[in-house]
Amino acid sequence: MTQKQEIHQSRADQPSQAKGSILKLEFGQNRVFELDIRQRVDAYFQQRAGRSRTGSWQMYLKTVVVLTCSAIFYVLLAFVARSAWQALPLAILLGLSTAGIGFNIAHDGGHKAYAKALWVNKLMAATMDLVGVSSYAWFWKHAVIHHRYVNITGYDTDIDIGIIGRLSPHSKRLPIHRWQHFYLWPLYGLLASKMQFVDDFKRVIRGRIGKHGFPRPKGWELVIFVAGKMVFLAWAFCIPLLFHTFGVVLFYYGVAVLVLGLTIAVVFQLPHCVEQAAFPVPREGRMENPWAVHQASVTLDFARGNRIVSWPLGGLNYHLEHHLFPTICHIHYPALTKIVEQTCRDHGIKYAEHASFWTGLAAHYRWLRQMGMPGTNISR
Repeated sequence: MTQKQEIHQSRADQPSQAKGSILKLEFGQNRVFELDIRQRVDAYFQQRAGRSRTGSWQMYLKTVVVLTCSAIFYVLLAFVARSAWQALPLAILLGLSTAGIGFNIAHDGGHKAYAKALWVNKLMAATMDLVGVSSYAWFWKHAVIHHRYVNITGYDTDIDIGIIGRLSPHSKRLPIHRWQHFYLWPLYGLLASKMQFVDDFKRVIRGRIGKHGFPRPKGWELVIFVAGKMVFLAWAFCIPLLFHTFGVVLFYYGVAVLVLGLTIAVVFQLPHCVEQAAFPVPREGRMENPWAVHQASVTLDFARGNRIVSWPLGGLNYHLEHHLFPTICHIHYPALTKIVEQTCRDHGIKYAEHASFWTGLAAHYRWLRQMGMPGTNISR
């Protein structure tokens, strides 16, 4: 393979940039680390001839388990539960299992990591639409913008939550942020409902995500967007209202969606919004580090090797591996983490992790508190 071919292959897993829409930002051109780590991962799969980079029977079995659990919890909650002590645990479990659909199925599908066939990936990504969140808008916000511009203020919309909170040392601090390490946690719970009822519509109507422009859905993408919202409203509200009062339906929807939102927010904050992660600033439209080195500087793993954490989270605790290889199915991340860590060491690049989920949670709490303090405009 020629060097030109290697560089072309090295960019295969990076999100594509739409001309004239997504803000442009160049990264450093030294791709020695990136090419080396990709060659090592290529060698790993070559040594296991016949093993696909995408899903396998383990992934398909996992899909059945996650979807079946969600369906069971929903049926029990909507049609069987007759008291609060029965319904409340079921609503919590429904929220957690819905998060599991997003983490395991929709996430891999949206990154084209679930299967080789494009239509299968689209189908799996559309499970996100079934729970009320547009897979189309999510793809542009997460797979394109966030993955390319992680932790870059003004580019990464995941670290811009408006005036309610300050996640970046380069964002403006307001007096209210002094208490964000307390009040943001319940607000995280509103994330899912905000996407379901506000963000998706606002983004599609405006054709913008933050400062980035993106193409509005057309054709089948628009059909999926509308159909997904209708199906979500049907199972979340219309069907339960045939058997329960509006207040009961709204209450248990609220419980489930708060659990869903908090779970999603926490899982995606631990790898990036902590003191150990960098928040680099571009200079004259260019980042100092190459793309892959940048990913390592802004992303941490957490609870590596803990199967109890890894299985329900779709391998998102192996977050650096995911950012370097988003089109590889998450079932491979535990094996790839040793390759990634060793390659980082060989090139003198930082490889950081939280020892457990709880240490990561504590690190995010400390970061919120630090970002709320006066005089925390950090440049690094």
